Amino acid sequence: MLTTLSSSIDYISIEGLPWILAAWVGLVAFRPFATLVHESGHLWTAFLLCKGPLTLRVGRKTDRCLFDGNRIRFEFSLRNGIQGQTEYSEEGLGVLGKVLILSAGPLFSLAMSCLAGWLILRHSLGTWSEVCSVSWFCANFLAFLRASIPTTLRPNADFPEGAPSDDMLIASHVSVSCGARNKTQDVPLR
Repeated sequence: MLTTLSSSIDYISIEGLPWILAAWVGLVAFRPFATLVHESGHLWTAFLLCKGPLTLRVGRKTDRCLFDGNRIRFEFSLRNGIQGQTEYSEEGLGVLGKVLILSAGPLFSLAMSCLAGWLILRHSLGTWSEVCSVSWFCANFLAFLRASIPTTLRPNADFPEGAPSDDMLIASHVSVSCGARNKTQDVPLR
């Protein structure tokens, strides 16, 4: 049938409704882990480009951390797992470095979505494997979309006004850089 993916599930039917609900539950369950993939993109790029300490946080801010090394601190909470943050020092980073770090999160999410999509469409999976793969695809693709649309995200304890999305931060860094370049070009030479 046209409405099936790779197994025998007809998603657009009464028979498919329980599988869609299961995929929805999986999406909610996988969101903190999709946030972890996204924030890992920021972390690894910042690890390569920055010299100071790095903190990767998924979920609500907590005093407990899963890992506290020489440069990397890792905090993970399932509570409010849709939120993530990577902290690093921007000291000595140019605009290109900042844009690379900010772009890496959405690119990691997109890459994971593509991998999950490839698995779903190119391989014959068992029913539960397919449902879990669809959930994983959706969680990562939503993380990609959430970061790629220039907007202010939902307010939280760290950002009472709402955090800017990655794309909004990229746009602000690029516009500030272009604005500074234009200001220096407008200064008359003597």
